[in-house]
Amino acid sequence: MTFRNYFRLLAEGRYKGWETNLWKPFLKLASLMYGMAVSFRRKLYDMKIFQTKRLSIPVISVGNISWGGVGKTPLTMYLSRFFLNEKKIPLILTRGYGSDEAHEYAEELPEVILGIGGNRFQVGQKVLAAKRADVAILDDGFQHFKIDRSLDIVVMNVLNPFGNCSLIPNGILREPLQNLKRADMIIFNDVNLIARKLFEEIRTKVKTFAPKAEMIEAQREPLYFYWANTKDRMDLGRMRGKRVTTFSGVGTPRSFQLLLTNLGVKTIRNFEFADHHPFTGPEIREIQEVKESSQSDFIVTTEKDFLRKEKLITDILNPLILKTSLRITAGELVLRERLRKLLPFEQKELVHV
Repeated sequence: MTFRNYFRLLAEGRYKGWETNLWKPFLKLASLMYGMAVSFRRKLYDMKIFQTKRLSIPVISVGNISWGGVGKTPLTMYLSRFFLNEKKIPLILTRGYGSDEAHEYAEELPEVILGIGGNRFQVGQKVLAAKRADVAILDDGFQHFKIDRSLDIVVMNVLNPFGNCSLIPNGILREPLQNLKRADMIIFNDVNLIARKLFEEIRTKVKTFAPKAEMIEAQREPLYFYWANTKDRMDLGRMRGKRVTTFSGVGTPRSFQLLLTNLGVKTIRNFEFADHHPFTGPEIREIQEVKESSQSDFIVTTEKDFLRKEKLITDILNPLILKTSLRITAGELVLRERLRKLLPFEQKELVHV
């Protein structure tokens, strides 16, 4: 277990080692200081000491209130496809952290305009001065107060929506839960991976903090597997009963494992890395060695992990990649109506994306 993974499991409440009591006082103090900094920064914007600026086009923020892995990237792709189907040009503004998201957007959505950089307002202005776009999608934008937004969407993964309800680093929350009141819409992701009763309890709790927000349900939909080297596809059914070695460096690795389990795939060995982990040659070769010794049929990873180190992973492993997409399972009409209100769309029949 890496040092970073150790503290991730602590923050998620998934590590119960005896030494956790030694860290708790320091983590709680750090969380208190972090919370004060978050609150102070927000007050500076409320007092107009820091300015929120407006782009010349509507802005949709896609963000989260917890630490990583909720499904912001798939939702951004969903929104982009919706606008493209409506003959509108989306501009995605992203920090490009670790290059994961920017690479995915470029691979999946070549028609979309990408604006990459830390100061996303300046990036947006620069792009709009040179190109036409109809709507901007602010990737990871809930805490990005520099840009005014027309719609604030928060994505929550129901597998671990609050952790222990503490702020980073003692927990997984980037802000106190009461700050969900800023959200116009909450999208619960991976709702198919937990019991319905548990989801209803989560939704009820969230509603107390965001009483005016629309509640939307979504899930990651497995589409097919494909080979890293040839991109040839394999139907999902052909993997049923197969024994695999898996690896992933995503925010919620449990969702990946549950998707495979639901497909009838049996994970023999699993390697979990921190979100955005930059894989190295020795790590990839170790995965190959473990696969061979465990008599697994295949190595399987996520598309996000594959695209991060495509050449390295292909050269050494040539794994199968699980291709997924986001599907809205409840509230899709509500979501689309809100999107349509942002722009003067022509009246026409809804097209499913």
